[in-house]
Amino acid sequence: MAMLLFAGSWLVGVRALAQIMERLPVLRASLKVAESAGEPTWSFWIAVTAAIGAVVAGSLLLLGTLVCVLTVEGSQVLVDDLGLSVEHNALPAPLARKFGAGRLLWKQVSRLERSGPFFVLRGGAEPPHHGRKDPTLRFLLVDELERLVLTILERSPNLKHED
Repeated sequence: MAMLLFAGSWLVGVRALAQIMERLPVLRASLKVAESAGEPTWSFWIAVTAAIGAVVAGSLLLLGTLVCVLTVEGSQVLVDDLGLSVEHNALPAPLARKFGAGRLLWKQVSRLERSGPFFVLRGGAEPPHHGRKDPTLRFLLVDELERLVLTILERSPNLKHED
């Protein structure tokens, strides 16, 4: 559903930009007439720049909203006896990794903190194995969030948490 809303909204923005480009010859002729009559043309340039800027800003905001919706809807936190893992199923694997997907063992969890809307679990309580650094896990909203945080606090022996 989020993808359909994104595609529809994006197409509206692209259509608005296409209409500006379609009318560009008429606008250019109007600009030449205004210049030959000695009238100022700065308002024309401001309007065209504002229209293109609005389409670009709207596209970036729409893309950010889509990523947030996919992060909220596709996040899963799996808890077992050895540790926990965060999965962002709705995002492609490299992007999911950037947004905090991964696995930490209970003894590797060193900090639990809030960073904006995310809960962040940082590794580093033990020296990393095979030269890899511990991942930083992020999750936004999951089912039974209070119970999950209490489980993390109970099971992580090396945990330091910040409010």
